[in-house]
Amino acid sequence: MKIIKLSIVVSVLFAAISASAQNADEILQKHEKAIGGTENWDKIKTVKMTGSMSMQGMDLGLTQTMILGKAMRTDITVMGITGFTIVTTTQGWMYMPFQGQTKVDTMKPEMVMAAQKQLDIKSNQLLDYKTNGTRAEYVGTDTVNGNTCFKIKFTDKEGNESTSYFDKNTYYLVRTENKLKSDSEEMEVAVLYDKYKKMDEGVVMPMSVTAQGAEITFTSIELNKPVDEKVFIPTIDK
Repeated sequence: MKIIKLSIVVSVLFAAISASAQNADEILQKHEKAIGGTENWDKIKTVKMTGSMSMQGMDLGLTQTMILGKAMRTDITVMGITGFTIVTTTQGWMYMPFQGQTKVDTMKPEMVMAAQKQLDIKSNQLLDYKTNGTRAEYVGTDTVNGNTCFKIKFTDKEGNESTSYFDKNTYYLVRTENKLKSDSEEMEVAVLYDKYKKMDEGVVMPMSVTAQGAEITFTSIELNKPVDEKVFIPTIDK
C-alpha cells in the first residue's frame, strides 16, 4: 500500500497558448468567476481540510493543514495509527509508522517539489497561470462522467505539459492529467474533482478528489482559521 503517493494525489495542474489562445482565456476567465474570483481567493491565507480517503479497500483518516505560500502538513490515520508528511518552501519530511517507519525521514526532492506546488492555491486553481510563465491552449471538447467539457492544454516555462477539463455548464475544473516523477519513474496521473461547495468566504472548492484509485472525501474545509506553526515541526509525539 503506497500511501506516500498521497502527496501526489492532491497535487497537479499548469499551462500553454496558441492561435486559439483567446478561447482558452475566455474559458479560464469564466472558470475564475465560477469559483469565486481572484479577489476572494487573494484573501485566503490558511486552509484546513478534514475528511477520509478510500484506498485499496481501506478507509483512512485525513487532515491537511496549510499556511499558503509557507508550509503544509498532512496527517494520515490508518487503523488507529497516525503518520504525517510536512512540506515547507525549502524541505519536506515523512513519518509513516504503519509502513514500518520508526523515525522521521526526509522526503525525496521530486516529492517535495510536487507537494510544494500545493502551497500556491491560486496556481492550483489555475487563477494566475500567466504570471507563472504558463501558456494555455484550447484543444477542443471531451466528455468526463457524461458531461461535455472544454479541454485546455497547459505548458509551463520548463516545457511540462498537463491537460485540464472544465465542465461546459459550470466551468468548474473536473479533471486534470499530469506527468509526474516518482522514484525516478515518470507516471501519468489523472485527478478528478467533484461535489463543489461554495464557502462562506465566497470561494468554491471541490469536496471530493480522486486519483490513482484513491478517493478523498472532505467533510469540512476551514479557511482563514489561526494555525499554530509548531505543527510544521517534524517531531513524533511520545
